[in-house]
Amino acid sequence: MKRADKDGPLHEALAGRAFATSRALRKDLGDEAILLDLETETYYGLNASGSRLYKLLTTSPTIQDAYEAMLEEYDVQPERLERDMAALIDELAQRGLLRTGNA
Repeated sequence: MKRADKDGPLHEALAGRAFATSRALRKDLGDEAILLDLETETYYGLNASGSRLYKLLTTSPTIQDAYEAMLEEYDVQPERLERDMAALIDELAQRGLLRTGNA
């Protein structure tokens, strides 16, 4: 299994976990999903791959496990997946819809 690049954008977060925050409500719409920020009442749309990634991030033991599952399920270069994952994690964390850590 391909591990994420030790110098890549996900390196520091790989051993940690991602958690949905209490202000995030997820609603699946087919393969896609929307996240509702319960505090601001703002919707955030996720396409099919973003929806799958969010589900894996919030249910996998580690971010590394989510990364490896996405590599198996999607035809994507590891470096691109790592960049895209880091960008989505950062954006959702900034919006208060996801947090990362060890517990």
